[in-house]
Amino acid sequence: MKIDIYQSTKGENKYISVPKGTKIESLELPATIDPDLLSLSPFKTRLELDVSKKQPALDQEGIINQIEVVGYAIHGAKTTVSLKTKNG
Repeated sequence: MKIDIYQSTKGENKYISVPKGTKIESLELPATIDPDLLSLSPFKTRLELDVSKKQPALDQEGIINQIEVVGYAIHGAKTTVSLKTKNG
């Protein structure tokens, strides 16, 4: 499945993913949606989801399941890097 990802302009770790080519403004979002997700900016286009290949910071199965049920997926994405000193 190919998707387009949009990032909230108000909450840096909040995203909506939709099937590739979906017009984001045509989505019918619930009234209870996080208001941060009402202001979006394109983040990544035509990302190929393939659960047999690990994607850092993305729950591919969760995103696919949400898209199949409601036509979009609301999610976060986070990568943490830890550094150690030579003596640590």
